[in-house]
Amino acid sequence: MHFLELHEIATLIRRGEATSSEVTEAMLERIDRYDARLSSFSDVLADSARKEAEERDSRYGAGREPGVLHGVPIAVKDLFAVTGTPTTAGTRAFDDQIAAFDATVVQRLRSAGAVIIGKLNMSEGAFAAHHPQLGTPRNPWGDHLWVGASSSGNAAATSAGLCYASMGSDTGGSIRFPSAATGLSGLKPTWGRVSRAGMVGFARDLDCPGPMARSVRDCAIVYDAISGPDPDDPVTLRRPGSSLTEACEHAEDIVGGTRIGFDPSFLALCDAETRDVILAAAAVLESLGAELVEVALPSVEQIVDDWTPACAVEAALVHEDVFRRSPEVYGPQLSALIAQGLAVSGVDYQRILHRRQDFSGRVRETFADIDALLLQVTGIAGPTAEYLDDIGVGAEWRTRIMMATCPINSAGLPAMTIPGGVTGSGAPIGFQIVGASDREATIVALAQAFQRHTDHHRRHPSAYV
Repeated sequence: MHFLELHEIATLIRRGEATSSEVTEAMLERIDRYDARLSSFSDVLADSARKEAEERDSRYGAGREPGVLHGVPIAVKDLFAVTGTPTTAGTRAFDDQIAAFDATVVQRLRSAGAVIIGKLNMSEGAFAAHHPQLGTPRNPWGDHLWVGASSSGNAAATSAGLCYASMGSDTGGSIRFPSAATGLSGLKPTWGRVSRAGMVGFARDLDCPGPMARSVRDCAIVYDAISGPDPDDPVTLRRPGSSLTEACEHAEDIVGGTRIGFDPSFLALCDAETRDVILAAAAVLESLGAELVEVALPSVEQIVDDWTPACAVEAALVHEDVFRRSPEVYGPQLSALIAQGLAVSGVDYQRILHRRQDFSGRVRETFADIDALLLQVTGIAGPTAEYLDDIGVGAEWRTRIMMATCPINSAGLPAMTIPGGVTGSGAPIGFQIVGASDREATIVALAQAFQRHTDHHRRHPSAYV
């Protein structure tokens, strides 16, 4: 039961073949059994989840129409407010920050019938490193493997079968990195498509909430439930969005004739296993009627270099008051980032914003001739935690880790990450399909068509079966 896809368990509950209480209890038992090792949850909401599940069962028994997520246990990254619980964002600075309301995405998950089973651990402040006092979630595919950042708890819990989907966020790759590292599907939406109200920000102009799940179809269902304009987040887009569930249903029809771009210079920076996965994915999509088109993306080096100081300024805005008052509560990496942000001049930050605008315009020109873009998530397959520690934040970090993800945030584009294979040692390898702004339906259809004809997303970490 625990490795069923979200839409499968939802169907069983709607048919009366399982109850929400039974499914929720099974998840709580797995959390109790495995999470001491995984450290994926910051707060297991066992009592409220049981009550919520009972309420779902009673509403359904009373003949009320169930929501699309009716009775399904879902967990959320610990930067989304959940009433009555701490919202720590992975830092000791917010230990006493008890939420008086639900974040908009949590409200919408509940309105669709989901059971909120817990809050998930994350890197401190949604930056790269975890707070040294809070520990780091482990990758269910191997303790030595990088679990991704910052939605690391999401990846560990969802991959190990401790929830059926999770809400993450992506500022420079934080849905895509952990999804690729743990064999999950993850959707980073167009900036502004999903409300950030009730969410602790990292970099406001780049942050994108989005779902992580075991299939593209599951991500589509969750996205449809949470997306849309929100008066509490005035920058959310008011123009109508597409139904991604419908895109999944008509995936093969959409794929035919779709023009998918690939940039050989990006491919050349991948190791052999990553390159093989991308080429194999391209071959599958071509066989389904898509057309592969060679493109030359605008240079990303400066945009990648700009990402950290830009995030530093915005993180400083979030944390300034607490940091000036109690800098000692922060871990060393986030502390250094906040200090860097406080030191950046207004003129230098404006230069960064101008370069970002110029880059976005050049990317839009690229998409004038294509419908989607095929890219690596990281240029190295199955990176280990030791490897990440060794390379630090330098040239190799830029070319092997960040160059295919954070520029997508800078341009505000949607990206769907899906598993495409495994390394020789069995570690998952993911790739991403990127779309033009508001083209979630196109990339989701491509990804869904790929998953209908492959079984990479049905592999699970053997230690948790």
